[in-house]
Formats: sequence, structure tokens, C-alpha cells
Amino acid sequence: MKSYNIVAEKSYSLAQIQVAQLRSEFDDVLQDIKRFTEVGKKDSTVQFLIDKHNTAEESKSILGMIKLYRESYQYSESIMNIKIISLDGKAVSEDRGVHQLDGQALTKPPYTKLLDQPTNTLIEPIYKNSNPALSMTSTITSDNSNEVIGFINIVIKASIFKNILSEASLKTSSTIQIESESGNILFSHPQFAKTSPNLERKQIEENHSGYFTHGATFFVFETSELTGWKFIRYTPLLDITKEANEIRSLIVLTVGSVLIFTIALYFFITSRLILPIRILKEKMKQVSQGDLNVQLVNKGTDEIADLGENFNSMIMKIKALLTKSVNEQKQLKIAELRTMQAQINPHFLYNSLETIIWMAEAKKSQQVIEITKALSHFFRISLSKGKDLILLEDEIDHIRNYLIIQKMRYQDILDVTFHLNEDILHYEIIKLTLQPIVENAIYHGIKNKRGKGFVRIKGDFTPEGFISIDVIDNGIGIKEDKLKDIRFQLSQGVPFEKDQGGFGMVNVHNRILLHYGEPFGITINSWYGSGTRVSIIIPAERGIK
Repeated sequence: MKSYNIVAEKSYSLAQIQVAQLRSEFDDVLQDIKRFTEVGKKDSTVQFLIDKHNTAEESKSILGMIKLYRESYQYSESIMNIKIISLDGKAVSEDRGVHQLDGQALTKPPYTKLLDQPTNTLIEPIYKNSNPALSMTSTITSDNSNEVIGFINIVIKASIFKNILSEASLKTSSTIQIESESGNILFSHPQFAKTSPNLERKQIEENHSGYFTHGATFFVFETSELTGWKFIRYTPLLDITKEANEIRSLIVLTVGSVLIFTIALYFFITSRLILPIRILKEKMKQVSQGDLNVQLVNKGTDEIADLGENFNSMIMKIKALLTKSVNEQKQLKIAELRTMQAQINPHFLYNSLETIIWMAEAKKSQQVIEITKALSHFFRISLSKGKDLILLEDEIDHIRNYLIIQKMRYQDILDVTFHLNEDILHYEIIKLTLQPIVENAIYHGIKNKRGKGFVRIKGDFTPEGFISIDVIDNGIGIKEDKLKDIRFQLSQGVPFEKDQGGFGMVNVHNRILLHYGEPFGITINSWYGSGTRVSIIIPAERGIK
């Protein structure tokens, strides 16, 4: 019934749209023709209506304007005649030129009605040269006093409206009729159709538009704002609901077929499929209780057997994922432990304290204060209250403190510069990511090369919206075979043993990869004898200060 109602409602709406479209086409024609009433506002027309004599020039001008209007508007060919009439009966028209009307003519409708209601336009059916037509009459008023000084009458061929009505009727077998405001039938299709005896006049007269069903007939109507005409269409209800009835019958047939099929399927399932499903249910229950050694023995080749195979495959993948997860957690803990060991390096701490002692003995108190502050801040950020993620701003401060200490020791051979986009400093990074890379640049690059070395730390957004941090040095670089080993270790995610050296960079890559996943981590490029460039790519995730 819901489907039936939906389809029927759409049929009702379509009928209403068709009537509204017909009304719109009629209004377009009349609106276009109504523009000819602008001739009544022209100075020559007003002068013609006011003057008692010498109106030849004005009448010639009026006819010229009418001709010009005919050349400008689409439906001008549908106009049979245009007439300008003064209150004393003087008139000019296309068919008769200047002439005088019968003295009694202006005392009859529509002129008397227009004098009482000068803002209205009256349209009524007439015959012109034995042809059906419509007469459209409007008042002409003075610009100064708004008093009625004359009338303009336009005679329109009825054929233009009959053609529109005929074309609209090709889309439907319904009866369509157009009534004037007074209830007279102006047009109908079929031409000699009678008003339905079931027509609810009161409902149509009291409403502007709508549709309703009365008995076995469906009515839809629209009222023109321009003319006040009623556009009424009525159809046998069975024609309107034909599609809805077909769909309802189809649904009944379909539901009946489905019920029969479902009953047959039920007997098939109970006889062939219930037992394997019960076994599968029991096995799943064992898995939910933690037993991952469950296996199903499949004896058939149907979908239940495929489900059993997929169940076995799923259990194997779960076991593999659990094993992988445990191993990854172990690697992460190892990497974090080694990173912390590398940061709180007794050798680094020993060298830093030696430097402080040497500066104190040399009475360089300001430098002692500076390096002590740097060492304090270095270890404070290393701990970071146990947090794994810190702001990039804090990580850069950590590097600055580290470099302050190192520059005290290597001030003659070390030059450090930062080139950072300030916007990236408010994003998060895994703690202790940059220091092992900078340490590698100093100890394995610059320290092993003669002359003054530099370290450049650059940071900015990538075109993809990630954050890229590059650590560039002009140290000794890395030989090709060693570079291949490092890249292989980075791709495998397995840190070097500590006694092999270089494990810090692989540990950093491992931590980034385990925390963020692909495609983040470290890439390295090096040219032996020229320098090394290490790039760190992380996602742009905002942090909280």
C-alpha cells in the first residue's frame, strides 16, 4: 500500500505539473501581447485621446508605433487588430484607421466595468470576421491625474491558445477545459467535451490550485494570476492510478513467490546446512575463549566449506599478527632503551663535565654558566616528564643545548646554522629524534675531516603537507658499501648492534615507523669526501604547549 500511495502521489503531482505548465504557456502568450498596451502610454496616444480635432498626425504616429511593436514581439502575428478609443467614441484601429464609434457602444461592457475598475484588464470571447477570438480591453489613464482618458482594445486569435491546448493534450487522454473568471468555458479539449457532472465547483472556486478525487474522477486545477482563468483537467481515476495498480499487483506476486521460495529454502537449510553451521559456531566460541589452535575439518565443497577454510585462514593470520605485534613491541622497547642509553651517555656526560672543569680552571665563569645551563636543559628535555611526544620547538631547543656543549669543545672546527619555518615549531615530534642524527654528523662526519665543518638544520612543510627536517653536514661522508648497509638496515627496521656503530639513526627510523607507519621515517644520502644529508619526514600533527 505504501508503494501504491507513493506512485499514485507522483502521478497526481505530474498531472498538477502538466496543468501548471499549460497555465504558464497561456500566461506567456498573454503577457507578451499585453505589452502592446504600452502604446496607450505614449505621448501621441494621449494627445489623440485629449484633442478634439486635428488628430491625423497622432493617429498616424499611433499606427506606426503599433507596427513597430508588431516587429518586436514574438506573438504579434496572433493579434488580429488593435484599437485606441477615447471617451467620446473617437477611435483609431489597424483595420479601419480613424473612425467614430456608435454613441451607445461606450455605455456597455466591457467599458462600463473598466470605468468602475480601471486597473483591471477584461478578456472575453468574441468572433472577429466569423473567426473565434479573444478581446482584451484595458484603460488608458492620464499620467498627471490618473483619470481614465480612453481604452485600448486588442483582438487575439483564439487559434494560438487552441494550438497550445492541443499540444498539451497529446501527452494525456484527459479532458482539459479553461474557464474565465465568470465560469464561462473559453477553451476545451476535446473541443465539445461537457463539464463532468461530478465537478466540485465550490472546491475549485475557493482554492487557487490543487487536486482532489470525486467518485471515479480525478480533478486537478490551476488559477492564472494574470487573467484569473481556471485551468481544469479531469481524468478517470483508473487512468491516473494505472501504474500504481500494476506495481501493487507486481509486488503481491513477488511477495507470494518469495514466500514460496523461502519455505522451500527453509527445508533445504534444515536438512543440509544446519549441522556444519553449528560446528562452526562451537569452534568460534572456543576461539573467543582464547584457544587459537582450533581448526575446522571441511568435508564438503559448498559455501559452508569455503567459510570453514576462511575461518582457518583467519585464525592463522590472527596468530601471525599477534606474534608480529609482540615482536614490534619488543623492537620498540629495545629502540627506546638504546635511544635513552645513547642520550644519557656516560662518555658524553664525562666529556661535558671535563669541559666545565677546564673552563672553571681557566676562570671562564660565563662560559661555565652557559654550558651548565645547556647541559641542564639538555637532560630536562631528554626526560620530558616521561612524555613520548614533545613540540618541535622543544626538540629544537634540545638540539641547541646539545650544540652549545659541542661547540664549546669543537669551537674551532664547528659551525651550526638553523633554517626553520616558524610554523612547524607548533607541531609534535617523537622525543629525542634529532639529537642522534646531529651527533652522527659531528662524530662520524665533521670530526673525521680536516678543516672547519658546518651543520645545517633545515625544517619546512613538504608539498604533501608533511614536515621535513634535514640535517646536512660537510663531513667526510659515507662510503658506498657502508651507505648500502645503512639503507638496508633502515628498510629492514632492525637496529645495528651497538658495537657496530651507527645504531642511533636506525633506532630513530624504527621509532618513527612504529609510531606513524608508512611513508614516514628517515632517508639518507651521502657523498664520500663531500658530506651527508639525512632527511626526517613526519606527519603534521599539532601539539599542546
